[in-house]
Amino acid sequence: MSDQSILPGDGVPETVPDPMTVDPPAAELAPIPVPYAPDPMPLIPPAPATVRPAGTGRVALVASSIALVGVLLSAVAGGSAGYLASQLNGPERTGGLAVSALSTPTAASEPIAAAAAVALPSVVNIDVTGASNASGLPNGHPTVPSGGTGSGVAYKAAPGGGTYIITNNHVVADSSTIIVTPASGERMTATLVGTDPETDIAVVKVSAKLPVIAIGDSETLLVGQTTIAIGSPFGLQHSVSSGVVSALHRSITASSLDTSSSAYPLVDVIQTDAAINPGNSGGALVDRSGRLIGIDSAIYTDSGNSAGVGFAIPVHTATRIADELISGTKATHPFLGVEGATVTSTEASAAGLPIAEGALVASVIPDTGAAKAGIRKGDIVTALNGTTVRTMNDLILAVRRSQVGDKVTLSVWRGKQAITVLMTVGDKPASLN
Repeated sequence: MSDQSILPGDGVPETVPDPMTVDPPAAELAPIPVPYAPDPMPLIPPAPATVRPAGTGRVALVASSIALVGVLLSAVAGGSAGYLASQLNGPERTGGLAVSALSTPTAASEPIAAAAAVALPSVVNIDVTGASNASGLPNGHPTVPSGGTGSGVAYKAAPGGGTYIITNNHVVADSSTIIVTPASGERMTATLVGTDPETDIAVVKVSAKLPVIAIGDSETLLVGQTTIAIGSPFGLQHSVSSGVVSALHRSITASSLDTSSSAYPLVDVIQTDAAINPGNSGGALVDRSGRLIGIDSAIYTDSGNSAGVGFAIPVHTATRIADELISGTKATHPFLGVEGATVTSTEASAAGLPIAEGALVASVIPDTGAAKAGIRKGDIVTALNGTTVRTMNDLILAVRRSQVGDKVTLSVWRGKQAITVLMTVGDKPASLN
């Protein structure tokens, strides 16, 4: 396995490195809380042995394969395109014949340009500042301010005025100041409404009225469908890139610097090859109509830059969490209440299990939906609501795609007998966050 990393970013505190080196800010090497408790048999199977802790940016959401998209540049390079524009806007002569000026792109002729025109006014740049740990400074020296840049999406109007903006938790968590810059260029101070590290979603608010984005449907996406990513890669505000949906329902494993535990900080996410780079975090992934389908959050990389494998939190998850944060309630996370591991054919044969795949229950957490439904240690879950469960990851994904309070049917092997168990999906206990 190549030496690859989950690149966190966009948050505070971060130091701004040389833009040509694209090295991770040292302050971001600190670990973040792992969403799941380090139980002996964790709810999520441990990351592969080849996964080594590696982090960039303020938040160390670390694994050898995935990087949360960070901030590695604060100065925006500019250039003049005046000459080119003058040539394009004026008549061109070819062989003595006048050629009319280029026509304005339309949704039919330039669908990506049309989608970008619709969505760009709702995407903002987010600059954050905080205090570093002052590592290496003399005793008693005050902490040194550090900062970073990310992106956000104007989501909905706030009662009494103002606008709620969705971004990533790793962009704004623990920040002391948050400055939002919309497409108009006016800088405005934002307040933090709430954060949810479990899903990496946060909400901030500005007092100004911003054009809110149209919400798309992440539940009906198709692999190969056009995607457009908008954000501030390397601090280059309101940049646009395009690609396709590469895959759906990805669950991305990460390990913290505490290698005794592991977690899935990103569950059921969209994979896209639209270029997502450090600074895109919290920005918009939109469809060809300019409707929001995801919040850009992470990249798979071995260089710190886009390798054509980016991940976005589906809009149905992002807006559900955002609405809970806006309402002032705790964000909820569908939870089964078991700890276990994936059944393999080797283990099944050695243990005399009746089937060679599924999610083996190692323990049941008291007072959870699984405990109340009678799930037992040694049960093997093979399906949820008819959807096949071949691995523990499959079971977690199926549960997370439900809602707290939903009633689901589990297909279970108990001993040598196949049974069905009806249970109610619960909310993940705060003690396991």
